[in-house]
Amino acid sequence: MTVNALSFNILDGVAVVTLDLPGSKVNILNLEVLEELNVLLSDLEEMADALRGAIFISGKGNNFIAGADLSLIEGIDDAVRGAELAAKGQRVFDRLASLPVPTAAAINGSCLGGGLEFALACDYRVVSDSAGTFLGLPETQLGIIPGFGGTQRLPRLVGLAESLRMITTGSPVYAGQAKRIGLVNEVTATEHLLDAAMAAVEGRLSTGKRKRTLGRVVEENMERFRPGRKVIANRARRAVIEKTRSHYPAPLAAIAAVEYGLNHGMEKGLAYEARILGEMAVTEVSKRLIGVFHLRESFARGDKSPAAGIADLSVIGAGAMGGGIAALAAEHGLNVRLVDRSDGALGSAMRFLHHDVATKRRKGRYTDIDAQWIPTRISPDTGMRWIGSADVVIEAVAERMDVKKAVFAEAAAKVSDDTLILTNTSSLSVTRMAEDVPHPERVAGLHFFNPVDRMPLVEVIRGERTSDATVERTAAFARLLGKVPVVVRDRPGFLVNRLLLPYMNEAAVLLEEGADIESVDRALMDFGMPMGVYYLLDQVGLDIASHAGRSMFEGFGDRMTPSPIFQAMIEAGRLGKKAGKGFYLYDRAGNRQPDPTVKNILAPHIKGTRSFTPEEIVHRLIYPMINEAALVLEEDVVNTPEAVDAAMVLGAGFPPFTGGLLRYADSAGAVRVTETLGKLSEEAGHRFSPAGSLVQMAKEGKVFYP
Repeated sequence: MTVNALSFNILDGVAVVTLDLPGSKVNILNLEVLEELNVLLSDLEEMADALRGAIFISGKGNNFIAGADLSLIEGIDDAVRGAELAAKGQRVFDRLASLPVPTAAAINGSCLGGGLEFALACDYRVVSDSAGTFLGLPETQLGIIPGFGGTQRLPRLVGLAESLRMITTGSPVYAGQAKRIGLVNEVTATEHLLDAAMAAVEGRLSTGKRKRTLGRVVEENMERFRPGRKVIANRARRAVIEKTRSHYPAPLAAIAAVEYGLNHGMEKGLAYEARILGEMAVTEVSKRLIGVFHLRESFARGDKSPAAGIADLSVIGAGAMGGGIAALAAEHGLNVRLVDRSDGALGSAMRFLHHDVATKRRKGRYTDIDAQWIPTRISPDTGMRWIGSADVVIEAVAERMDVKKAVFAEAAAKVSDDTLILTNTSSLSVTRMAEDVPHPERVAGLHFFNPVDRMPLVEVIRGERTSDATVERTAAFARLLGKVPVVVRDRPGFLVNRLLLPYMNEAAVLLEEGADIESVDRALMDFGMPMGVYYLLDQVGLDIASHAGRSMFEGFGDRMTPSPIFQAMIEAGRLGKKAGKGFYLYDRAGNRQPDPTVKNILAPHIKGTRSFTPEEIVHRLIYPMINEAALVLEEDVVNTPEAVDAAMVLGAGFPPFTGGLLRYADSAGAVRVTETLGKLSEEAGHRFSPAGSLVQMAKEGKVFYP
């Protein structure tokens, strides 16, 4: 079936092929598009004698090709069928690579997965300097490997070490970096993209010499010989295993495919790649990771139109969170007034902004123009006298109700009645905060996670008087900033902190019972958490965690009783990474190391000496989060397990390979979870008492995801 995604015209003897999939915001490679491309390549082959080249360009404004149709991968239930599908795509791209005329991919916007593999099959790649242009092979993040030639063509273009980094991490590269590593031939302004592609196919492109560092020269020499390639590949394997604890088979499989192809040639390498793609596509890990991808997309894809007209933002509080929010908004084109009474805080925020912009400029994510203009969008101020024109006000001041209410009162008196007034609170009641604000229906929470620029989740908190329109506008504003919003009710801890606080508090209780800090953190890393719980506490700050814990205790009573360990650490000045010492010691560069002296501080609170097995640690720390999630659903803080899992994966780093906290609970089974919680309740205290809904699920054989 033809979908009419491809069309071409002849311009000065060059075929300009436009990719524009009807009815879709982005171009994707499905079976119909691949077949249509195959037919078009036949036409180009027949016309080759009359052509001087062929250019492939997108008809979408901000996308070249987003990748292969994910439903193709989801539908694979047989490894042989998966290999056949990959081989089909490879054959089409081989024809593209073998066209007897020069070819160029003209790339503006995202070029990912199969899209980059398409571009790799062209002779040249020219890209726009837009901040929205990036290239990558994210397949391993979906539990598979590049299957249309990516593991074979990329290393031959950019080298083994760089290709393994791109493929195993799935991280994108932006225009400037892509030019530096040799992935693209030219970077140009968007309006000159077609001209640059024409120059490429006509042999007029002057790309200059690729910069080669001493390290790159050494790697190139190593890559020439099989023993050297093995050293580089083994180094990549060790890095993957250290990071993933072998929970994700795809990155290791991708390394094997790259290495095999370089050792045995392109033809055998492609066959190996196709076979491994089929094997990875049928794994449970791949199915769960694709589920997480859809989960994220379902929350990120909502309507942005309620945020139309938002151009001016006032951020009150220039600490790490306020400064981060201001920088994010400026990056997305908003005019920002950053308010703080402290000149020092404002100065620190602006220095951080300039450093961040310079770093992104060096990495090629920003053009020179971006780097010049983004800082000018932020106006620092020590007072609120000029915030009257703001469309949105966000406060990010100290986590104290009296301070926040005072800020809200002052801000509300200066802005219009329809200005959104938002709080970045992590634990305080949005309803109480809005009590004295005229038109409290426009007040909501917008809880960012630290670091602001990296964490995709924001919680949109609905107070008791927050209107539906405000919730919709706040969520749309979050999407405008590139974030994934999850709407939650105004309850202590909201959603993520509500689930994390029992986890962190129970870790402190384990110390009271004699647990070893490093052993617990190692067990959690082996389980799949991105960092150990004590390292997490050091990152958050013991004072902040203690404050949040007290708020939870006030809201939920005895089952959230804070461990005395927190106060002992605070009194000893061990506030965490920011103080250079917490459960670990930190040097100036932020590197951590164990600190045996911490036991002396904890000694008065340690009730015994006991070692815990990894399974016991998981039961004590992970199962209470499942229990709390069941209570969250009972209380309608959120109303779907999808909201819980999206928030925990995107905001707390719960292991994506599990599919999310409640997917993990389903795999364990309600019977096992409730029986384990019941046993812990008898042994360690009623804080482990299983939620009524969990008990009912166990009785009826139900799951969170039917």
